[in-house]
Amino acid sequence: MAAGMAGVHLREVLRNPWTHLAGAVLVGLAVAFRGRGSAVGLVSVVAVLQLYLPPLVVVMAAPLLTRRETWAFWAALPRPPAAAYRGAVLGIAGGMLLPLLAGSALAGAVLGLDPRGLALLGLTTVAVTLMFTTLTALFSALTLDVTRAMALGLAAWGLLVLAYGPLVVGVAAAFADRPLDAVLVASLVVNPLELWRVGLLHALRVPVLVGPVGKVVTDLFPNGALLIAAASTALGSAVALFAAGWVFWRRER
Repeated sequence: MAAGMAGVHLREVLRNPWTHLAGAVLVGLAVAFRGRGSAVGLVSVVAVLQLYLPPLVVVMAAPLLTRRETWAFWAALPRPPAAAYRGAVLGIAGGMLLPLLAGSALAGAVLGLDPRGLALLGLTTVAVTLMFTTLTALFSALTLDVTRAMALGLAAWGLLVLAYGPLVVGVAAAFADRPLDAVLVASLVVNPLELWRVGLLHALRVPVLVGPVGKVVTDLFPNGALLIAAASTALGSAVALFAAGWVFWRRER
């Protein structure tokens, strides 16, 4: 049942021309950053990727997961609808990842990335897509309303990507005379994307400012920040996915 829902939604996402344009954008970004060196170009593409990909995922996923005819059909199935809902979420993620990973491969060729850099770009694309697809699925299950689900998804993007850095820096500056390691470590737990960003910078040995959170990551995980980031993203996405299915099953539709 879940596999069937995954296939249906994968094909539906791939029929949307905006999905393929998202992969082409990665190639355009790589062309823009090509003259800065492969490592800096990779970091620049990843930074822009974290800005534009989450809203795209939210806008693509929320309408598919909140349609009345869809969830009414799932609710009428003899098997628990949670599995069907989770299958749909994975289908949406897969449909988005196919053109995005193709675009990542072409972008890596434009930037002249070695296999390691190409793998890091692909893993970052997968991490951001899965994280925001599962978050959107959870918001969609909580609301069953496309407008509210999209609003919550965009709010999460604004908090975790746009406002996160200035907020952490502001807190660190306001309480500079106090030990803030515990607060900064807690901030990593709720935002694995930041841990991923810092881990990527450390893995590539790019000499750029990584902020106060980066200092904590350097102290705690001098050699394994990227592995911790991957585990954190995978765990967070899995929890959001299963929570979304459970919420959808428990809702009184």
